[in-house]
Amino acid sequence: QAEVTPRFSTLTSGEAPDPNFWVPAGYIQVNVNLPGYADSGGPGSVISAHQGKCYREAIAWVAAQPWCDGNVGLNGVSYLAISQYFAASAPEGDVPEALKCICPWEGVTDIYHDFACGGGVADTAYLDFWWHTEVKESLNTPIEDFLKTEEAVGSAMLAKRPLYDAYWRGKAPDLADIRVPLMVCGSFSDHELPTMGSFRAFERAGSARKWVYTHRSGKWTTYYAPDVQALTKDFMDHFLKGVENRFTDLPPVRLEVRSDRDQVHEVRWEEDWPLPRTSYVPLHLTTDGLERQQPEAEGQVTYATQGGKAIFDHVFTEDTELSGYMKLKLWVEVRPNGTLARQPDDMILCIYVDKLDGAGNVIRFNGSVGTTDDVMTRGYVRVSRRELDADASTDWLPVFTGSSVRPLTAGEIVPVEVPLRPSSTFFHAGEGIRLTVSPTDYCHAPIFGKDTSANEGR
Repeated sequence: QAEVTPRFSTLTSGEAPDPNFWVPAGYIQVNVNLPGYADSGGPGSVISAHQGKCYREAIAWVAAQPWCDGNVGLNGVSYLAISQYFAASAPEGDVPEALKCICPWEGVTDIYHDFACGGGVADTAYLDFWWHTEVKESLNTPIEDFLKTEEAVGSAMLAKRPLYDAYWRGKAPDLADIRVPLMVCGSFSDHELPTMGSFRAFERAGSARKWVYTHRSGKWTTYYAPDVQALTKDFMDHFLKGVENRFTDLPPVRLEVRSDRDQVHEVRWEEDWPLPRTSYVPLHLTTDGLERQQPEAEGQVTYATQGGKAIFDHVFTEDTELSGYMKLKLWVEVRPNGTLARQPDDMILCIYVDKLDGAGNVIRFNGSVGTTDDVMTRGYVRVSRRELDADASTDWLPVFTGSSVRPLTAGEIVPVEVPLRPSSTFFHAGEGIRLTVSPTDYCHAPIFGKDTSANEGR
């Protein structure tokens, strides 16, 4: 289905539900300004536990009003999704009884790993864009007061605290503490922001009843689509009004499988994510591409960090669906080149997987912030930040600690595992995938950009 312009009324606030839909449906909609923003008092912050505490106080206040029946649900996109995680993730007894369910539609759950410095690769654009266009414009306190809480603004936050420490951990809610019913949107398109965080929320939330709605369309187009609003209304009706409807026994996963940017191959409801019946098949890197059989001899592929890249193709011999996670494992070495006298001690890998049609042409998909020429999936790593969290990692999803630096030495070959964003794609026999290992971020949305300046040599 081609992208269309989202439709909502002029009463709709940014990232918020449309009152023209919800009020006629029998709901009272309350839009809350967090502390320090617009007309709300208190200290301003960015993604913090303090905001979650204040949000819970606001929920309790709303529930006590004579126009409220004592049942409250949360709904919203992006920051209005992030704030829901903080409101709902608190020790038992701290969350108001009035909070009956949440619907966070595409929001990060770990600002550091989800977009600021995923894989140790700093984003050079979005933090500054966000600060100047949204955060600074809404603050009602002097920036000097804001800095007492946040220490820095924009990309300076990452410059001041480059590693994952207590500061960044404080901006990642404990998802296991979420116990209310949850319906989260898992976007296969918005790789640069909420994709990883949304699926993490579904997988780790402590909620006994939870759903994930997947898609590969535009964020706003999907959120305001009539079928999504109807689904969200059924969710709210079930948990706020006690209505018996499809959420009585609806399977937890709405899976959208795409053939390309405009064609949905299939939509079906599944019992869990990742799909329990997934078969994880290793493809081996060879000088001839990606092969099912492990090569008998060692080999190597080299590329220049200025303008070079390595490409590996694989063609499917039967109809195939790739739904879930993929990872790439490499053994890498960094060498000086003819113009570089000193030995480099680091390297940045930008990993892309494209779908190929039967003629070997690249097929593209919808991506972040309206991009329509995106890869199938991607991942990034700065090799000196390659340390994995052994407790959080699985065989199919490596998780970086983000808290250590391990420079490379001359002649040293090290293994590195790179998680790729979740996706769901169908291939006919004769179609295939192309893996590209690149030193540069060559396929990104306009407001994002990766700092690859650490790449030197070969």
